[in-house]
Amino acid sequence: MSQAEVSEVRCVLIPLATSRLLLPNAVVAEVMDYQTPVPRERMPDWYLGDLVWRGTSVPMVSIEGMLGGSVAVPGVRSRTLVLNTLNGNKKLSHIGLITQALPTLVRVNLDNLEPSKIRNDLGTLINLPVTVNNSLALIPDLDELERQVHETRST
Repeated sequence: MSQAEVSEVRCVLIPLATSRLLLPNAVVAEVMDYQTPVPRERMPDWYLGDLVWRGTSVPMVSIEGMLGGSVAVPGVRSRTLVLNTLNGNKKLSHIGLITQALPTLVRVNLDNLEPSKIRNDLGTLINLPVTVNNSLALIPDLDELERQVHETRST
């Protein structure tokens, strides 16, 4: 493997209502047309409900709502993004996100990624705001996302 291959990560830019998430491509299980989740009672607004994906109940969330903003509203171009969770929790193997459009593939390396100059006051859910290819993106803490969804779903 060449040095260029080692220092590059294949990622996806996930379009949200007012920003974008940057995620490694490996955590994305599937991108599909938007599916309306089945709502659950007594859940925060950001917990949109559950959907059945490949025979598994998957919680669907709005990252914008989790960050304290308005809960994402599906539009004509919205998609459901199913993420693999990282901690081996059999009760929460995947999490669904609402996106505003199809994610974009991007190769991230030292030449096109740098920490953003904006302050990260978005709470524990965002590790770092970055600039990738001269555009702002947010890198979420996937462990924290999983923790919050699991905790909310378990109550």
